[in-house]
Amino acid sequence: MEKITIHQTDGGIPVISERTPYFRSAAISVNVLVGSRDEDKEKCGIAHLLEHIMFKGTKDQSAKQIADMIEGAGGELNGFTTKELTSYHVFSLDETIDVAEGLLTDMMLHALIDDEHVDLEKSVVTQEISMLEDEPEEFAGVLLDRTAWRGHPMSYPEAGNIEGVRSITPDDLRAFYERHYRRPNVFIVACGNIDVGQVNRWASMSFDGIPRSKDVRKRTPPRFHSSINVFPKEGEQVYVDMGFPSYAASHENRHAASLAAIILGAGTSSRLYQRIREEEGLVYQIHMFPQTYSDCGLIETYFSSSVENAEKVVNLFAEEIREFKTEGLNRGELERAKRWVKGMFVRKLESSENRMYWLAESYTLTGKVKTITEMIEEFNKVTEEAVLQAADDLMKVSKFCVALHGPEKECKQLAMKMKGMDF
Repeated sequence: MEKITIHQTDGGIPVISERTPYFRSAAISVNVLVGSRDEDKEKCGIAHLLEHIMFKGTKDQSAKQIADMIEGAGGELNGFTTKELTSYHVFSLDETIDVAEGLLTDMMLHALIDDEHVDLEKSVVTQEISMLEDEPEEFAGVLLDRTAWRGHPMSYPEAGNIEGVRSITPDDLRAFYERHYRRPNVFIVACGNIDVGQVNRWASMSFDGIPRSKDVRKRTPPRFHSSINVFPKEGEQVYVDMGFPSYAASHENRHAASLAAIILGAGTSSRLYQRIREEEGLVYQIHMFPQTYSDCGLIETYFSSSVENAEKVVNLFAEEIREFKTEGLNRGELERAKRWVKGMFVRKLESSENRMYWLAESYTLTGKVKTITEMIEEFNKVTEEAVLQAADDLMKVSKFCVALHGPEKECKQLAMKMKGMDF
C-alpha cells in the first residue's frame, strides 16, 4: 500500500518520502521553489544557468571527482529547471544512498561560482538555447507561452534567452543564490528503498542551517492574452501551437479540463488524432494536453503540417471543438479517458525516479502531495457534465491564442483566416 510521509525538520525543511521496499534503487532530490517566472526580464535564464553552475564543483571536489563518485556508486546526478522549480537529484542503488546524500549536501551548500565556470557554462547554455530554437516542435511551446502570457514572467522560456544569459555575471548568480536558495524555499523528496528516519536526519543535519530568506515571494497570476502571433521561419512546414486558458493546479475543475483535453487530443484514439491524422491524413501528429501551474493553466494543442494543409487542419480542429461542446461525449469516451489516466499514472510511476518527480511537482504546484490511488479516485469522480462544463467555460474563440511558426507570408494568411473561426 502506498504511504507518503511529510516530515518537517526542526529548521522547517519539508521532507517528503515514499518507501517502496520492493525497489533496489533510491531517488533523492533537493528542490528549490524558484524558476524562470521568478527572474528579471534582463536576466532571463539565470535560474537555469545557476542550475548548471551548481554541478561545476565545490570547495572540496571538482566536477570530475563528483561524477566519478556518483557513477562509481552506481548512480546518476542531474537537475532541471522549470517555470516554478529548480531540482537537483540523484538516482542511486539503495546500498549507496549515503553517497548520494553526501554529494547533494556538498553541492547545495558549497558549490563554486567562479568566473571560469560561469563563462564556460554561459557558452553551454546559449548552445542549448540555440538547439531548442532549431527544434520547431519544441520551440512552438516557447512561442505559445510568449503569446499567451505576454508581458508576464510566465512568458519567459525556462532555458532563458541568449541575450539574457550572456548578460549574467558571477555576482548576479551569487545574489540569485543568496536570495532564493533559502528557507522556506527548499524541500526534500526521497523515494525507493529508503530508511525514512535516516533521510529525515540527513535533511535536518544538512539543511537546517540554511539562512531564512529576507524576501517575501511576490508571484502574481498572469493574465491570458487571446491573440494570433506569427513567428517567421523559412521552410515548407507550418508549426502551429494553439492554447486555451485553463485552471490552476488546486482548482476543483482541473481534472474535468484535463479529461476534456484527453478525449479531444491525447493518444491515438482521441477525436483530433482520428479525424485529422487517420481519416484525413493531413498531419503526422496532433495532440492536445493540459499544462498546469500553481496559479494558472493552459490547454495546448500542437500540430505541424505542410503549408497547403494547415488551413484544413485548423478548420477541422474548430469543427471537432464545436461538435464536442454541442453534442457531448460519445458512449464510453469518459471511461476510456479515465482508464488512460490510470494507465499513465501506473506506467510512469513504476520507478523511484518518476515517483520522485511526481511528488516534487505535486508539492511545488499545490503545497500538498497525494498518492496515485488518491489521484485516480479524484479523476474517477469527474462527471460528463463537469467535463462539458469545463470545455464550455474554457474553449472559446474569445479565449484562444495561437503561435504560428513557418513561412511568413503563408502564416499571416492563415492567421487572418483563423480570426474568423467559430467554436
